[in-house]
Amino acid sequence: MANDVKENSVQESINTLVVKGHKALDQLAELNQEQIDAIVKAMAKAGFHARSRLAKMAVEETGRGVYEDKVLKNQFATLDIYHSIQNDKTVGIISDDKETGIMKVAEPVGVVASVTPVTNPTSTVFHNALLAIKTRNPIIFGFHPFAQKSCVEAGKIILNAAVEAGAPADCIQWIAEPSMDATSALMNHEGIATIVATGGSAMVKAAYSTGKPALGVGPGNVPVYIEKSADIQQSIDDIVISKSFDNGMICASESNLIVDAEVYDQVKEGLQKQGAYFVKPEDMESFTDVVMSREKHSVNPRVAGQPAAQIAEWANIKDCPSDAKFLVAEVKSLGGDEILSHEKLSPVLAMVSAKDQNDAMRLLKRGLYFGGLGHTAGLHTNDDALINRFALEMNACRLLINTPTSQGAIGYRYNNVTPSMTLGCGSWGKNSISHNLEDWDLLNIKTVAKRLPKLRHESIDF
Repeated sequence: MANDVKENSVQESINTLVVKGHKALDQLAELNQEQIDAIVKAMAKAGFHARSRLAKMAVEETGRGVYEDKVLKNQFATLDIYHSIQNDKTVGIISDDKETGIMKVAEPVGVVASVTPVTNPTSTVFHNALLAIKTRNPIIFGFHPFAQKSCVEAGKIILNAAVEAGAPADCIQWIAEPSMDATSALMNHEGIATIVATGGSAMVKAAYSTGKPALGVGPGNVPVYIEKSADIQQSIDDIVISKSFDNGMICASESNLIVDAEVYDQVKEGLQKQGAYFVKPEDMESFTDVVMSREKHSVNPRVAGQPAAQIAEWANIKDCPSDAKFLVAEVKSLGGDEILSHEKLSPVLAMVSAKDQNDAMRLLKRGLYFGGLGHTAGLHTNDDALINRFALEMNACRLLINTPTSQGAIGYRYNNVTPSMTLGCGSWGKNSISHNLEDWDLLNIKTVAKRLPKLRHESIDF
């Protein structure tokens, strides 16, 4: 009886959110492009100015990550995302080609449900809300329970800014008491049009099983190859910048580093000089037991986003410096019984030597197939032929050349990849999109086809 009452209460609360969302949907439909753009700008500006305070809240609440890096994430998810989408036409007639007779009209998809992760909490809220309102879609969030407080604060900040700029009161909402039951009820509610799922594999799979459009992400277990022709110092700098960022919690951070044998010692020495600690052979067993769950073949949840020195202490490693940027475990191969080949979501990097390009390509593929299919792979080289081979052979949707993968995969700074906090992995990662989530993914595009002035008749010749 008590369970029935609780279930009814959860369902009623979700019904209330969705009803309010549909009212906001009708109100947003009345706004023009100029009005929407003003609202989005106000939201981005408010989030940007709160970036430091929210970063502090997120670190304190989740006990994970690096304050300064979360500040940068919040800046990326507000300022950079705003600049990326500010000129996009998302309201009404967005194109009208007189020559072809094809007109495109943009309409919102409807009320969006968004599930957010503990790894990138407030930044994901900013990113998904900006895309939703830019496309006139109300959004209802299911925050990760371990980041509820900071995410609610982020939601309040951008909601208040949006309302002051002319948005309806309930255009941004969230589940007040987070639970698996509430999140499931939200995703499965018939009034939800589509789901943006940025989180663990189980939650993403649940989103895709609702029978409605879902935009989810796959796990990242990013393999990166430093080939002997690369600018070795730049490659080392990139690895350090990326792997140490937010204690390795970005799913696109380097997980398995493959290095040509000819430059292996040079790369190792360079990483050590910049603060990487290489785990000694006698400590490998205890280190592996701390970092990985041997039973589940996955990262131990408690190490995700923790400082390198803390992980080393748990592994009873005595000589790891307190300011170590990340930990490197030298392994003989990838895949098979090498459990450290799996995604680590922490400042832990597996490093392996490759005999030649063929061996490296084999290892890259094994790295992807060990839990990272469709996500991201990196290559450091000055060999154009190898770049082409890499592009053709890797089953990953983001193939990053001479770039730190954490920053390169989310785009904007190092390349022209669409900036985003939600990275689609295509069919390889069991996702519906193979690109970074963008505003166009939250639109229904109507095609208006005008009659040709003269009917087209083709010859029967082929």
